[in-house]
Amino acid sequence: MIKVSVIVPIYNSERYIKRCIEGLLQQNYPREPYEILMIDNNSTDTSVETVRQYPGIQLLHESMQGSYAARNRGLQEAKGEVMAFIDADCVPSHDWLHGIMLAMEQPDLNIVLGRRAFAGNSIMLSMFAAYEDEKHKYVFNSDKPEIYYGHTNNMAVKKNLFDELGPFQERLRGSDTIFVRHAVNTYSCNVVRYYPQILVRHLEINNLRQLFRKFSIYGRNKRGTGHVVRQETLTTKDRFHVFRNVVRNQGYSWIESIMLMGVLGMGVVYWVLGNFKLSGSERDSVE
Repeated sequence: MIKVSVIVPIYNSERYIKRCIEGLLQQNYPREPYEILMIDNNSTDTSVETVRQYPGIQLLHESMQGSYAARNRGLQEAKGEVMAFIDADCVPSHDWLHGIMLAMEQPDLNIVLGRRAFAGNSIMLSMFAAYEDEKHKYVFNSDKPEIYYGHTNNMAVKKNLFDELGPFQERLRGSDTIFVRHAVNTYSCNVVRYYPQILVRHLEINNLRQLFRKFSIYGRNKRGTGHVVRQETLTTKDRFHVFRNVVRNQGYSWIESIMLMGVLGMGVVYWVLGNFKLSGSERDSVE
């Protein structure tokens, strides 16, 4: 019996996909109870050929462009009780699936979100990763549904929740957040939990320039989903609370604290710029 289905959308992922596949195949979780479904989304590189080198992986195709359309194609074929989502440019820790399935033993828990580390290990990236970890803990332990969000590069959902709420909206961006908010609004914040020990490494982010580019994309995400769900950002008071916890828990000096504040400040700048740069074609794709 398949207990968990790992769903991975693929679009021109040749640079990272082999490491993703090998990470999924080397889990310290019994191989028989989980399946791996990789959904090609019109790739034009060697991604599909790479997947075909691994006979234990089910390769599907989705012609409608968009990662959520690809994930929904995977959902149609998946046989597991739990759907585990990761992206092709991410590598899971060896105990990723074990952590997911252990968390899912809680009967009232339906969505698990894990931690995301970076490929680079510079001081500045490590500081930002520590801040993000603390922010996730703050958000997903709160009773404020309007600040909840999702990230399908490290997220798992019980299949019965998809049966009840339906699949992801097939939008350009932000459908993971829309789905999480739908679940929280339908039931309660208790259906979602964040587990920092459930870890993936995001291979695409190796330096601050790549990180800030992601901030711009996240800004566009909020612009693209704002008319679907009312998503609130953390208040200045909330952010200071998270910042203070990071500094205390990590034992940062005052110089390191200023460095972290600088990274966060630049992140906000790029996020705002992204929020105001949603192009006409992107807007059409999400409406």
